[in-house]
Amino acid sequence: MKQSDNTVISNATSSTISPPTQSENLFYCSVQSISAGSVGTITIQCSNDNPTSGSPTNWSPIPGATVSVTGSGVFLIPTTQICYEWIRVVYSYSSGSGPVSVNLKTQGE
Repeated sequence: MKQSDNTVISNATSSTISPPTQSENLFYCSVQSISAGSVGTITIQCSNDNPTSGSPTNWSPIPGATVSVTGSGVFLIPTTQICYEWIRVVYSYSSGSGPVSVNLKTQGE
C-alpha cells in the first residue's frame, strides 16, 4: 500500500479550493484541518471526469465527508472510502480570523 500526506490548503484566510488529486488508484482518504480562529466548513469533493480530458470541471460533494470548523482547533474528516477519478478539498469560510491549513492523507496502490 502506498500512502501520501500533503498539505493541500495552506494558511487560507478566505474560501479556498485545493488543486485536484488524481485518485483512480486510491482507496481511502482522510482530511485534517488546523484553524487558528476561522469558522467555516471543510468538504471533500469528487469528480469522475475523464483523466485524459485535462483538469476536471464537474464536482460533487462526497456524502458524509464534511466537517464544521468552529474556531481555533483541529478538525477531522475520518477515513473515507473513495472510488473516483479525482478528489479535492474545499474550505468555505464563514467568519472569524486566523488562517486554516488542511492536510490530505491518501492510501492506495
